[in-house]
Amino acid sequence: MPRLIERSLKRNDNIDIKIKSALGDGSYDSNENFKYLQKKGIMPGIKVRKNSIISTKNNKIRNREVGIQTRDLLKWKKKRICMEKDGWLKLFFHL
Repeated sequence: MPRLIERSLKRNDNIDIKIKSALGDGSYDSNENFKYLQKKGIMPGIKVRKNSIISTKNNKIRNREVGIQTRDLLKWKKKRICMEKDGWLKLFFHL
């Protein structure tokens, strides 16, 4: 991720560009990427792995994302279970 961002910034060297956020799938889920983005002031939009946990070893922004995404997934699963019991149409989407 750092190489991709630095490359983008170099390509637009003549233009005053500021990257506000970076999106990435689970392959970009690492403490190093979260630390880099925090250092650069870039808001991460990275899908954390399903088995991710909040840990003192993790970057604080990554811990926040783990908490938010885990909570959202649990809410979604709870709604889906209620919908299945009620005989509603099952909805599936990729997180």
